[in-house]
Amino acid sequence: MKPNVVVDARGLFCPAPIVKTSEAIRVIDPGGILEVIADDPAIELDMRAWCASHGHKIQSVAVEGGVFRFLLKKSDAK
Repeated sequence: MKPNVVVDARGLFCPAPIVKTSEAIRVIDPGGILEVIADDPAIELDMRAWCASHGHKIQSVAVEGGVFRFLLKKSDAK
């Protein structure tokens, strides 16, 4: 699955990764894919809560060496 936009939030801590995610997803068409890369340990819970509250879907999560890679599908309604 190829993302439309990639957000690299490594080195940033809450709330910056979610703020960058929120800004980036605005430019993607509904149904588009956003990749978010972050190393903040809080990002896993934060991202799940943010997606649930905004209607976006987490397509996949990969964790390697403390780095999280999320593929998010933008809600059709947003």
